[in-house]
Amino acid sequence: MDRELRRLLIVAVALLVVLFTGRAVISAFWDDAEAVRQAASIRRQLRSGGEADSKPTPAAASAANALRNDLTESLAVLAPAIAYERPEDFDVPPGVSPDLRYIEVVRREQELLVKSAAFVGRSVPSNLGMPDLNPTGLEDVLRTLQSLHIVHLVVSSALAAGVDAVDEIRIPAAARRQASGSGFLRAHEVEFELRGTPAAVRDMLAGIAEGTPYLAVDDLRIEALDEEGGKLRARFSAAAITLDLEQDVLDGGQG
Repeated sequence: MDRELRRLLIVAVALLVVLFTGRAVISAFWDDAEAVRQAASIRRQLRSGGEADSKPTPAAASAANALRNDLTESLAVLAPAIAYERPEDFDVPPGVSPDLRYIEVVRREQELLVKSAAFVGRSVPSNLGMPDLNPTGLEDVLRTLQSLHIVHLVVSSALAAGVDAVDEIRIPAAARRQASGSGFLRAHEVEFELRGTPAAVRDMLAGIAEGTPYLAVDDLRIEALDEEGGKLRARFSAAAITLDLEQDVLDGGQG
């Protein structure tokens, strides 16, 4: 089946090349002898590969359709499980000033995370990684509140796991402007650096990956801080994944 699918894809690409070349030649270069020779050369190359005069067999087409249906069913199950939705307590209600709402949520999270960490002898950046200048306008505020919600999930998991300190929280430039990627899938990332025992770091990462909503962990780097490996430093990105099922899966790729 893999061979037939591969052949099907090659045939599709070949047909597109022929169509594009034919239209370009007919519309712009019909009387250009050199262009006609180039078109003939492309046609010979396609024929030499055995694809220009071939078409998918009924069995190959049936297998491709079956695979497409299987993938569509799997996507219908997986998409709701990983798709991120901003909760109400990190949103801006109708009729509320976005700027004032942002300040309210940041102060609430500082009270919850920074002071709670200090109470048990741990540390978390006092600004929770938020920008020095407050965002303005609804779109910027919502984007930054989404970053703050990711911070809430990661730091809460870190404190619950017994991590010693969250040393750095950083919102990448892409996340400050918009989520990275395009088309079908977008990832809104926040970067973290923290310290703790191997067990604490492991439990923290498990809490992130298994929590709700789902966060993807990317670019994880771990180094030992002592010869015995009793303390570790972990650097990683945590990303909220949003999906647009109306877009082509291959549209734009990842950013």
